[in-house]
Amino acid sequence: MERISFDVDGVLTTDRGRRLARRKVLSGYDVWIVTARRQSDDNSAYDFAKDLGIRDSHVVFTNGKDKWKYIQKYKIETHYDNNPEQLKKIKDNTKAKAILIK
Repeated sequence: MERISFDVDGVLTTDRGRRLARRKVLSGYDVWIVTARRQSDDNSAYDFAKDLGIRDSHVVFTNGKDKWKYIQKYKIETHYDNNPEQLKKIKDNTKAKAILIK
């Protein structure tokens, strides 16, 4: 099944984003969280993961760095984000689909 990822802020912090992520998990997708948050600052990304049925090992903190490197590293095929700049970098530097969530 396809490996996909979701951003936290502006995506999983919204009802729409959580519903979409939950549907993907229940449909059998390999779902990850890729967030620019710093792991040392905030562990609430793990709360989102637990609520959605995503393993802690599938939560990636970029610590403020561009996400495209992590999308590439973890072989993510589709990433959902609310940041157009990050989505452009993902499109420009990886083969992943980058989908804007508003």
